[in-house]
Amino acid sequence: LTAVGDRVLVAVPPAADRSSGGIYLPSSMQKQPGYGTVVALGDGKLPGGDDHVFQCKPGEHLLFTSYAVGRVKLKKEGKENEELLMMREGDVIGIMPSPTPDFSHVPQMRPLHNTVLLRMAPQPKPESSVFIVGGQRELPMCGHVVRIAPGSLKDGKRTPPKNIVMEDFVMMMGGGTEIRTGADSWNVVDSGYICGKMPFASAREITDLEPFDDWMVMKMEEPPETTKSGLLLNTRLAGQTTLAVVEKAGPGITDPVTGELKPIEFAVGDRVMFNHENIKIYEGPEDIKYLLLRQRDVVCKVA
Repeated sequence: LTAVGDRVLVAVPPAADRSSGGIYLPSSMQKQPGYGTVVALGDGKLPGGDDHVFQCKPGEHLLFTSYAVGRVKLKKEGKENEELLMMREGDVIGIMPSPTPDFSHVPQMRPLHNTVLLRMAPQPKPESSVFIVGGQRELPMCGHVVRIAPGSLKDGKRTPPKNIVMEDFVMMMGGGTEIRTGADSWNVVDSGYICGKMPFASAREITDLEPFDDWMVMKMEEPPETTKSGLLLNTRLAGQTTLAVVEKAGPGITDPVTGELKPIEFAVGDRVMFNHENIKIYEGPEDIKYLLLRQRDVVCKVA
C-alpha cells in the first residue's frame, strides 16, 4: 500500500477512554483514538502539479482530529489489535514526544501548519451552590500561548502565524481542538481564530481586548422598528439585522500577495448594521452587551 499526495498512513492502538498517560479522549474519539505513529508518507504530489512538503515523518507520534474527512481504516494481517488509518496531514493536530501520550507531554507537543497550542484559562466557578436565574456570566475563551506552529510554506520558507507571541494571553473564537489532561484544558487552534490579545492583568472583560487584523469589539444597540426617514421595517428584516457601535478595531488585513496592510474601513464610534446569526454575545460591565465581528460580517454603516 502506497500513500499518495498529502496523505499519511498512521498505526493506532486499540480504543480506550483514556490514553495510558491520562489524556482524556472525548467520546467522539473513543472508537477511533486520536493518537498513533506515522508508518508512511504520501508522494507529496498534489492536483495541479504542486508539491506538498510534509512536516511529520515516519516514526513520529501524532495526535489527530476525530473529524478527519475521507479517512480510511485498514487492518494489518497478523496484528488484529492494531489499526491503520490513512488521513491527510492537515488532519494532524500535532507531533507528540511519546507513542502513548501523557498529560505531561502536552506542553511539548509540536503543532503543525498555522496552529497555536494554548493553555486555556478556566471559566469561573459559581461562588455558592445556590441556583441563580440566568446562570454565571461567561467570560471570553482565553489562553496562554505555549507553542506556535512553523506556519505556511512560501518560497521554500515557513512563516509563523503573525501577531502570535509566545506566552501572550490571547482570545480565541472557536474552531479549535480541545485536549483535557486532568484539571488542565488545552486547545490547538488555527491562528485565524485568534482574534486579539488580552492584558496579563486583565479580568478577561471583552472590553480589554486588543483586536488583531479586522476584528472589532462592538457594543450592541437595540434594533429600531423604523428607519431614520420613518420607513417601517418589516419583522423579517428587523429580526435579521442588528445595530452596534465600534468600541475597538484592529489595524486591518495584510494582502497575502503584496504584503501591504489594508486598513480597516470602520473607526471607533461608527454605527454599523450586521447579521446577528452565529454571532456570540458577551455581557460586559453593567450588563452591557458586546460582541466581536470581523469587517466582512458588517452589512453597512449607519448614519
